[in-house]
Amino acid sequence: MSDAEITHVQITAGTSAARLAVALAAVHAARGETIRTLRLEDVDFSKERITIDGNVLPMGAITRAALRSWLTERRTRWPHTLNRYVLLSRQTANGTSPVSAYFLNRQLTPHGVSPDRVRAGRVLGEALATGADPLHLTAIFGLSETTAVKYAPLARQRLNEPTGQEPCRAP
Repeated sequence: MSDAEITHVQITAGTSAARLAVALAAVHAARGETIRTLRLEDVDFSKERITIDGNVLPMGAITRAALRSWLTERRTRWPHTLNRYVLLSRQTANGTSPVSAYFLNRQLTPHGVSPDRVRAGRVLGEALATGADPLHLTAIFGLSETTAVKYAPLARQRLNEPTGQEPCRAP
């Protein structure tokens, strides 16, 4: 992501649901579908862990703060909901289904930045920071080998670019 896009995401994440989506995508490289279907059982505050796509990950301060803020709002708005998904909307609070892809994208895309774009920027940033090691990307984000291998040459290209050149785009 460009600096302008990152700044935009920070500015437009004006709701606690949007900040949670950004935190999950930017910190844990969670896909939009994964964010939509994250369940309350996937969050363990006592052990400071979160399960994303079957991977148990440490829950850092940014994710913990975003989750606590959203879950407080969620409890205030829908105190009697039986829905076990973390994110809720007016439409899903009275049922048992996750929020729609439209709901999630609407949280972040007023100006063209999607959760998946934030995720791709996070993975590419990690690849840049770790010398474009696909094994590391697989281990830290639970990416498939195929996906991790796609990021490695992009990161290597970016690492070898002269300064001031247009950055490469993540897959």
